[in-house]
Amino acid sequence: MITLVDIKKSINQVLKANFPDIKLYADEVKEGFTRPSFFTSIIPIIFNYDTTNYSSNRLMVVINYFSENETELENLRMADALKKAYGMTLKVKDRYITLREIKTDITDGVLQFKFDLNFFDGVEITKEEYEIMKQLNINLKE
Repeated sequence: MITLVDIKKSINQVLKANFPDIKLYADEVKEGFTRPSFFTSIIPIIFNYDTTNYSSNRLMVVINYFSENETELENLRMADALKKAYGMTLKVKDRYITLREIKTDITDGVLQFKFDLNFFDGVEITKEEYEIMKQLNINLKE
């Protein structure tokens, strides 16, 4: 079963591996951060129980990049670098999830790199404990 925390860790691992010199902050930090820096967030969009055993999930990943000098050129280079770093799939635990609807936007000098993740997952079922049958007596009548 994949959790949102597992996905967040995988997203951050890609950033740390490909951009080790750029600081990665928690989304709660609002001021006092240094540039260049990344902020990541996950927005759950849809969760459905499709059967008693499987669920379907859709979420949006948003990576905000605060460039050092807030120039368009820096942001365009980073947009290309992020596309290359993430590629077509994100490895989460032992699975690979395909990135969908990759979008790039620059607002007020901040690059937003977004993509959706759609995946099916198993539903964790809690089973009740019963005593195992030891002997069965059957009377058959014709």
